[in-house]
Amino acid sequence: MIEAFEKQTVRKAEAKVVAEHPQGSLMKKAAGEVSDTTVEFLLARGAKVAETRILGLVGGGDNGGDCLYALSYLAKLGYPCLALLLSDKPHKKALAAAEKAEVTIERVDLASSARQIARLASRRARAAGVWIDGLVGTGVNGKLREPLAQVVTELNRLYESRNLKVLRVAIDIPSGIFSDDGRLPGPFLGADVTVTMGGRKSSSLLPPAAYQFGQVRLVDLGLQMKEERLARLQAADVGALWPVPGAEDHKYTRGVVQVVAGSAAFPLTGVMCVEGAGRAGVGMVRYVGPEDAAFAILSRFPEAVSGAGKHQCLLVGPGIDPKDNSRMREAVNQSVQAASSGIPLVLDAGAIDLYPQIISQIPGGTLSHRAVLTPHAGEAARLLSTLGAGGGRGGVTRAEVEASPAAWGQYLADKTGATVLLKGAVTLIASPEETMLSQAGAPFWTGTAGSGDVLAGITAAVLAQHQARAEQSGYQLSTSQMSAAVASAAWVHAMAARKASGLPLASSAPESVSNLGAPVVATDIARQVPGAIAYALQQA
Repeated sequence: MIEAFEKQTVRKAEAKVVAEHPQGSLMKKAAGEVSDTTVEFLLARGAKVAETRILGLVGGGDNGGDCLYALSYLAKLGYPCLALLLSDKPHKKALAAAEKAEVTIERVDLASSARQIARLASRRARAAGVWIDGLVGTGVNGKLREPLAQVVTELNRLYESRNLKVLRVAIDIPSGIFSDDGRLPGPFLGADVTVTMGGRKSSSLLPPAAYQFGQVRLVDLGLQMKEERLARLQAADVGALWPVPGAEDHKYTRGVVQVVAGSAAFPLTGVMCVEGAGRAGVGMVRYVGPEDAAFAILSRFPEAVSGAGKHQCLLVGPGIDPKDNSRMREAVNQSVQAASSGIPLVLDAGAIDLYPQIISQIPGGTLSHRAVLTPHAGEAARLLSTLGAGGGRGGVTRAEVEASPAAWGQYLADKTGATVLLKGAVTLIASPEETMLSQAGAPFWTGTAGSGDVLAGITAAVLAQHQARAEQSGYQLSTSQMSAAVASAAWVHAMAARKASGLPLASSAPESVSNLGAPVVATDIARQVPGAIAYALQQA
């Protein structure tokens, strides 16, 4: 499991360790990791040493010191290195080490205008094959100040306009990313790889900031920290969590999912939910819907059973026609029954808009953690607005949710009492009083019609299996069990998408390949679910 912490938590633990070690030893260790990572990535790209110019963007403080020491190590390996000093207080010992290693040192005239300094940085960056970002670290709050704000803006413009193949290496955290909640309030310099010190910062797992870190390499400084801000399940965690049937199990004890999805207007919508659930290990999937929709779904997935019956998880929502009043009433009634009985309930797509009707009929007027809401940003914005968020501004917009999904996802969980799976390239799982979970790894091709229906089906399947075990043993699923189960479903969905896209589930390659691969459709993802689960079980 990957754990991430608020930056102040890391800084306090780091200060204690630094005090216990010889002066400068940890900085040199961190710089060595920056140097080694840079070389590793350059070798993977086939770059030649003497022809690869490395630019160090050097600020003050420890990040600037890390950058200067890293440049000194790289220069000794034969790389032509330039340190562009963008602070009047560079780390003295690190600067001396860089000068001794024959790193070219260029001191910027900080009395010049921010525009002039930014243009100078752009000229130096244009000639380099590597940018090492040592401008600022976690000790800064708010937004980048001038001239660094304009330097970063100019470098981003250069990178995007010229489609450069430059390698961008960030030290500890990309400059300009200072918040713990993943927001991006001002200019920042994105990275292809971030070499982070002591502990992962929470922003590396929270969108939209998480998209700017690239691959993250952790330098272990031996920090002792508790109360992680959030976590991410890995293959071994999912394998340990995923229910595996025993010799005495049969289709009823392995868990049954009941799906209320699709309609006469959208007869095939439910098939993605049904197939996603059926391929994720349950003993049976029941489909409840109009006769023509049932016929269409069973013709595509004949293993499903038509008609209601005993089940351990109810999935409601995709493809329910809002103009079909009888179908809407059935969705609400079944949701109320499930929520009242205490079995897991997954409200997806159209069912999320039915939240007010459902909640008005539930004793106590609130959902429990055993109910799961699975909105994307647009659906989350509508529900938040319905709940009164945004005050007199007319509610919450999709753009606002995308700008701060962690905050809004947690708001939804606290307000509704439910477990919230907020979908995106990084999917967040929030619940009342539990550590937030952040899952990623799917190729960007995954954002396609029906993909969310497959995820809903996988989620319902793993919950049904856990609920079946709970019923046999006489206990109820806890908040932490629900969160972990939902996160494991998100992991399986992401890995199934990777397999469908032709990408490896585990790769030793230094380059991040999460945005490569081949196009996929939702049925491709569903068919790879068993393989993704098998991989997780092998790693446990």
